[in-house]
Amino acid sequence: MLSISKLIIKTGHQIFQNIFTVLGVSIGWSLFVFPAVFLFPLPWAVVFLAMTLVPATAAVYAVMNQVINGGKGGIADFFRFFIKYFRRAYLIGIILVLAVLIPVSEWWYYLNVNNSYGIFLFSVFQTYLCATFLASQVYTIPLLVMEDLRCFQAMNRSIKHFLAHPWYTIGLFVQMVSVTVLLSLSIVGFFLLHIGMLSIFILNATQNLMLEPRKSTIGYLKENPAGR
Repeated sequence: MLSISKLIIKTGHQIFQNIFTVLGVSIGWSLFVFPAVFLFPLPWAVVFLAMTLVPATAAVYAVMNQVINGGKGGIADFFRFFIKYFRRAYLIGIILVLAVLIPVSEWWYYLNVNNSYGIFLFSVFQTYLCATFLASQVYTIPLLVMEDLRCFQAMNRSIKHFLAHPWYTIGLFVQMVSVTVLLSLSIVGFFLLHIGMLSIFILNATQNLMLEPRKSTIGYLKENPAGR
C-alpha cells in the first residue's frame, strides 16, 4: 500500500496532467459555495450548503474518478453527476451537517449559558466523538461514486476502512484539513483549485485501500496454488 507521501506525489502529477478539468469542476462546485459564503445570511447559508454542498462534491469526485481512470470529463458531466447523485449525497450531507452542528451547539451552550466544568467535559467528549465520526467518513463519497453504492452502504464501508486502517485515515484526514486551510488563505485558489485537487487525492487514497486486499489475495494464491 502506498504511503501518504507517495500518494501526494502521484496526486500532484495527475493534477498537472488534468489541470483544466480540475479548474472546471472546481468552478462548478464554487457556484454552489460562493452564494452561501458571500450572499446569504448565516441561517440560509447553512440550509443552502446542507442541501447542495455534498451533492456538488459528489459530482466533482465522479468527474475526476472518470478522468483519472482514462476517461474524459467536463462541466456538463459535473451537472449530470450532480443530478444523478443528488438524493444519496443530500442524505449524506444532512448526516455530516448534524455531526458538525452537535458539538458547535454544545460549545455555544457552554460559552453562553452554562460554563460549568461538567458541561465543558461533555463538550470535549462530544467534539471527540463527532470528529472521529467525520474522520471515519473520508471514504464515503469516493465509494459512492466509484462503486455506485447506496448512502448507508458507502458510509458503512467507509467506517470499515477507517477501523481497518485508522492511522492511515487520520493522516489522510489531517492532510485534507491542511490543504483546505492553506488554500482558504487565498480566495481565488480555494474556489478554483481546492475541491478538484482534493478529490484526486482522496480518490487515489481510496483506490489504494481497495487494492490492498486484492494484492493480499493474489499473493496468497501464488503461494498456495491449491488453495491450501
